[in-house]
Amino acid sequence: MRKNIILLNDFDIIKRPRPYRIIEILKDSFNIYAVAKECSPVSGIKTFSYPTDKNAKQRNKEEQETLEANLNAKNFLPLIYTPNRKIITKILDSLPKSDLIIVEDITLLPFANDYKNKNPKTKILIDLREYYPLEYENNPKWLETFGSFFYFLCKTYLKEVDFAITISEGIAKKYFEVFNLKCEIFYSLPPYFDLNPSPLEEKIKIVYHGFLSPDRNSHFLVEVAKNLEKRFHLYILGLSNQTDFLENLQNNAPSNISFIPPVAMQEIIPFTNQFDLGILTLSPNSFNNANAMPNKFFEYIQARLGIITTPLPSLLSFISQYKIGVCSTDFSAKSIASNLNSLDKNQILKLKLASHQASKTLNYVQNQNKILEIIHSLI
Repeated sequence: MRKNIILLNDFDIIKRPRPYRIIEILKDSFNIYAVAKECSPVSGIKTFSYPTDKNAKQRNKEEQETLEANLNAKNFLPLIYTPNRKIITKILDSLPKSDLIIVEDITLLPFANDYKNKNPKTKILIDLREYYPLEYENNPKWLETFGSFFYFLCKTYLKEVDFAITISEGIAKKYFEVFNLKCEIFYSLPPYFDLNPSPLEEKIKIVYHGFLSPDRNSHFLVEVAKNLEKRFHLYILGLSNQTDFLENLQNNAPSNISFIPPVAMQEIIPFTNQFDLGILTLSPNSFNNANAMPNKFFEYIQARLGIITTPLPSLLSFISQYKIGVCSTDFSAKSIASNLNSLDKNQILKLKLASHQASKTLNYVQNQNKILEIIHSLI
């Protein structure tokens, strides 16, 4: 008889590649029940939705003052059991008894723990996509308030989990040092796509897809483009939750940048196959950025693109092992542009062909074996 697994997500599943891919891996072997904020339907599983909470712009003065008072007083339970999440417990209690709960956002770990207290045989697996207490470490006020909240979540609830996975060695080491939590590395590998590298044309097409924000050095994209030779053109498929930031990028962009509408998550890889190089501009301006393992890195590989990246230690071993890209000498825009300008068409073609070979290994078949082994060891 197939066992039951619940996924807890504080976001819409189809908008986050990591939990969506875990579902795709598991749905043929288990009964999957996904509980998520504003959850979209997902083929092959049962989904349950709860509403979004008010953001800073939507809260009235009294609600904002209450939130700040709770943060300052370290009264964190109201931040966990928010009005919009109250339905989660009812949903969980209405489902068939679960053998495993996979928590995709640490803010929902208390709900999994509450469920386990009522159902002691249930196991908890948590997916730690970053080191949460330092999510916005460059903001002192955030560290004192929400940073303390996430530290409380980690200190109080991580000891209750049965297994933890994370994205990189650096983040795994941090969780072990601070919370004595052992984490298995689980890369965000995409599905395999049966594609070939696109042929090179007169213009070399560079692509960036993903979130745009100051802390990700997204403004570097404009600076890089300004220093590129005329044979390069940069395409940006980007979203930002800071409207002014995206508008400023567009207003300051030179003529060799084109902004194009984002595509659905499931279409990113086949769509970006038409390009030649994928670019990453992260710098070690925070702990999480210094130890990042971006989804787009593996998506660029699966799209058969060569990669140009800053010298993040977490990426260097892949670049070196698979010969799929080049790293800038430092984290400046000029260094990234200089490395791009040094590439001729033969070198770019070699990078694309190397990604073509790496794509046969760096896909979620590798993850499928790993996650199934983990789950079978738990249940």
